[in-house]
Parts: sequence; C-alpha cells; structure tokens
Amino acid sequence: MRTFEPITLVEKDLTRELDELEHFLKQNPQLRERKHVLPFFKARKQLCAALGLMNANVDVPDRVANELVLFGDFACDAAAGDSKNNSFTLIEFEDANEHSIFSKLETGKSVKRWSSRFEHGFSQLVDWAWRLSRENATTTAFRDIFGKNHAKIHLLLVAGRDADLTDDDVARLT
Repeated sequence: MRTFEPITLVEKDLTRELDELEHFLKQNPQLRERKHVLPFFKARKQLCAALGLMNANVDVPDRVANELVLFGDFACDAAAGDSKNNSFTLIEFEDANEHSIFSKLETGKSVKRWSSRFEHGFSQLVDWAWRLSRENATTTAFRDIFGKNHAKIHLLLVAGRDADLTDDDVARLT
C-alpha cells in the first residue's frame, strides 16, 4: 500500500505481533533490511501502527502505510498516524546487525564512526524533512498524503542492535 489506509488497533493482535517481534529478534541476530526487516513489518500492520506512537502528538493511531510515497521522489518504509490530530510518524528501517549503528573502532581512534547503513537511513530522513518543508504544508500534494495542511510529523530511523554498543556508544546515540 502506497497511501494511508484506516486501521483500528486491536490489543490482542498487537500483543501477538509484539510477541512475534521479540521472537524474530531473538532468532535472527543478523537482519538485512530488504530480506528480513521490511517483509516482517509489512506483514504486521498493528505493529507498524503502534510505531506511530513515537510521535507524542499521536493519541490513537488510525492510519498506516507501507512504502508511503512522499511527493513522488521519496518513500518511507512504513508510516502511521492519527488522522484526528493530523499527526504522523514516517519510518525508515535499516539493517539490524552488529555495527549497523557504529563502525568498528579504528586503530588509534577513541570514537567510532557512524556506520554507512546508519548514515544512509539518516540521510533519507534529512531528505524527507527538506521535502516536507519545501511543500510547506499548503500544497495539494501535501494534502493528498496527509489529508490536511499542517500535519505534525515525526521522523523515525530504526536501525541496528545494541549488543555491540558500549555505554559511551549508547550515550552518544541517545
């Protein structure tokens, strides 16, 4: 689906999908974005809708999309939101592997570099933010996607694993 569709969160279905996520992560220490992560979330709309709650302006997620097209130039992997509050979370998934967030520490360095996968995902969020600001919430294209003008949009990058992160890495990421 490349546009938002209505959804109603159902507690038992969401609980089941959360349990499936826990099992999925435990059973798969190495996850590729296209091969593993995207198909998993595409099949779990309740879980995607719940990710909309990462936006503090979302009270009850009632819209969900996979591969939501943004103005013809970009697409986010998933999106969810609250049509009543006109608030949405646009989500980019990346790999969930060791060193998906930070690269290995280089000899002689005390700070790790951001990984290429993390930088790739983050750059997509930057492009979305630029394009959303360019559309300035007054265009027909903006209304076609979000239903109204002036949506409250939160961008979310989901990447990596915490197993290889040091306390300093976690503090830096936070």
